[in-house]
Amino acid sequence: MSLLRLIRFPNLIIVALTQFLLYYKIILPALQTQQISPTLPFEQLLLFILITVFITAGGYIINDIADVRIDLLNKPHRILIGRKISTATAYWLYFIVNLIGFLLAMYLALVGRRMSLLFIFPVAVVGLLAYSVWLKKRPLSGNILVSLYCAGVALIVWIAEAPALSQLRAPALDRVTHLLTYYAVFAFFSTLFREIVKDLEDAEGDAAAGARTVAIAWGVGAAKRLAGAVAGLLLLYLLYFGYNTFQKIPIVGTVAILFVTLMIGTGWFLLIKANNMQQYHQVSQLAKVMMLAGILLLLVF
Repeated sequence: MSLLRLIRFPNLIIVALTQFLLYYKIILPALQTQQISPTLPFEQLLLFILITVFITAGGYIINDIADVRIDLLNKPHRILIGRKISTATAYWLYFIVNLIGFLLAMYLALVGRRMSLLFIFPVAVVGLLAYSVWLKKRPLSGNILVSLYCAGVALIVWIAEAPALSQLRAPALDRVTHLLTYYAVFAFFSTLFREIVKDLEDAEGDAAAGARTVAIAWGVGAAKRLAGAVAGLLLLYLLYFGYNTFQKIPIVGTVAILFVTLMIGTGWFLLIKANNMQQYHQVSQLAKVMMLAGILLLLVF
């Protein structure tokens, strides 16, 4: 159980579900309409998703290792490293997870004859390591990196299927581009909003550990205004996306988009009123649900 908590197993399921939905609800149907074979057969797709899961799991492990001092102050009741899992064991788990992920990535690159895909693995691993050790303690840079990673969950599926997608003709190509861009943009801004809210939630522990997050370096007011601006951009983008999509989806899609926009507006309103760790935590949890709802919108397209 401690291991599953360490690697954030529910979050890994969401990552896998996201890539699966992007492939089977958007990419594959478009390819089938024009009788184009996908670049990744089913077995290779599962392997590709598994590699992404291993990268993400490794990121969670090294983040918890690097955050022991901060977590002792911010969430002492939830800390795992040093209590249920020794630091040495955590480092070994990090090494093993990344080794398995790299070997799988190498196998996939060789079998699929796409050696260029192999470079995604070290870039992602090094990026997450840099975030955990250095960037998350600096204002905004770490937040942006994590947001780019979440957007990249969609973009790497796009990259992996690029040879097949390049054969698509309009209007199928336009539809795929439209929906994949939607998810990448939604993932980026929703993650950035939650990251800034988490900085506000964890400000006390971060300050004690010498971190210089947005909430500490720029002040609580500036951090709240920045998070509000991000939420506003996300809201405007989702309404723009909905306006350009309402004519092409059933009524359930319209209702779903309006529901997500309502969640964004609620999160924004609660953030304005929040002034303590518990209230920021509530906004952060709502943002997590909002991110999941944005993924599930793919089911109605």
